[in-house]
Amino acid sequence: FDLIQHAKAAKCDLQYKQVLDKPIEKEVLSLKKASGVNVMKYFKKDGKMVKEWIEQLPQCELEELAALKGPKTVEVDGKPFELTPDLLDFERKKEKISVNAFTPGVIEPSFGIDRIFTVILEHVYYVRPKEADNEDKQIRAVLGLPACTAPYKVAILPLDQRIARHEKYMTDITAFRAQLSSLGLSSTTDESGAAIGRRYSRNDELGVPFALTCDFTTLEDGTVTLRERDMMEQIRLPLKDTAELLRDLCALEITWKDAAAKYPKA
Repeated sequence: FDLIQHAKAAKCDLQYKQVLDKPIEKEVLSLKKASGVNVMKYFKKDGKMVKEWIEQLPQCELEELAALKGPKTVEVDGKPFELTPDLLDFERKKEKISVNAFTPGVIEPSFGIDRIFTVILEHVYYVRPKEADNEDKQIRAVLGLPACTAPYKVAILPLDQRIARHEKYMTDITAFRAQLSSLGLSSTTDESGAAIGRRYSRNDELGVPFALTCDFTTLEDGTVTLRERDMMEQIRLPLKDTAELLRDLCALEITWKDAAAKYPKA
């Protein structure tokens, strides 16, 4: 329908022409020769133009003209002409068709980046419900991007500034980030002085699926907590195991449930 309207508005042929391997016989409706002569006489100097316009109409529109019960005004080359049933006489005849012409149905999708991004937000953005006893007015928004598509896979969060300044933390995290990079995983670090809960919320809103927290226990035994964004569950595991675990989680080779079964809850 859309392409037919385009063709009418642009006054050009937008039909697809398919050349057939073998000609076929097809019954078609056409204007009788005598009727064509009458049309030319009736419209005088515009008669030939109107006759040719009728003859090139698609079969569906010729059927409409053949079924006319009263006058119909049509526009040809920007001019109005009134066709009447007594002026038009059609016949059905068989023709050999070597080219099959038809107006195709066209799907015209719009895949602009703005529409794609809007659809993504519509599917993954949500706000966590507030707890009954929580008087905090802050909205806890979450961009629930799947781990396999999220730009950043993990947020690295020292518990506080004392951890962030500790030499062991800096050495271990530098090595950990290098290990992540070797596995093709990107990370972000938030070493601000904000409370750990607020920093979790910040990264939830950015769509980061996992958060790794280094605390004072990390300095003692090299273990960290790993938090999953959507369920807000945490497990405790050695830092040396974390990069491989994140790779498996982001590649969808294991689920968070599998990881939670392997390591203790934090």
